[in-house]
Amino acid sequence: MNGARGFQNLETLFKYRLFKNAEHEFVMSAGLEIEWGGSGAQSVGSERFNVYTPTIFFGKGFGDLPTSLNWARPFAVTGQVGYSIPGLSKTVSATINPDTGEQDIDTEFISRVLNWGATLQYSMPYLKSAVVDLGLPDFVNRLIPIVEASFQTPVSNTATSGTVTTGTINPGIIFTGKTYQVAIEAVIPVNRQSGSSVGIIGQLHFYLDDIFPNTLGWPIFANNINTGRPMFGR
Repeated sequence: MNGARGFQNLETLFKYRLFKNAEHEFVMSAGLEIEWGGSGAQSVGSERFNVYTPTIFFGKGFGDLPTSLNWARPFAVTGQVGYSIPGLSKTVSATINPDTGEQDIDTEFISRVLNWGATLQYSMPYLKSAVVDLGLPDFVNRLIPIVEASFQTPVSNTATSGTVTTGTINPGIIFTGKTYQVAIEAVIPVNRQSGSSVGIIGQLHFYLDDIFPNTLGWPIFANNINTGRPMFGR
């Protein structure tokens, strides 16, 4: 949508690590994401109802590559697959037909959606801590260039929505601190149904297990497979 501005709905994510292999820098987690309806601006497409998305996440770092490929060891890939279940199955609205003056009843079915995507990232913190310290400024050593791809495919209850896959490619940069990370990305639509112009999005993540290390007894975030290797993804 052209010229749209505003906040998206508030989202919370509860995540639990299922498997971790430190030697090969691989992790898999399961989570439940909740989008809280009505907390964002309708001008950017925020829904008025909650959406619940159980999701599987995975991440793979390349620190196990041989030393001859040291330049590639800070690379990492992440991916996720989720199934979004809206709190409503349909919406019903009444409109007035301008030609007849009669009331029309419009029913819009709200589809269930398969959310899937991946990221490719290059961790400067990992480069310094686990490969080689190039003597760069601390700010640079906290940056992670990233390219994220995010797609949505309607899979059920699609009578009025169709089944066209939409999505975006999002190149950007992450700044990672001890208890938080900040990201800014361009949002590039992959087809006409996804949008007609390039946008920008910012994200702020807090690591509650690092902020409250003595009060949370279970891993909310499966962040660091290894020192300086954050696994980022929506």
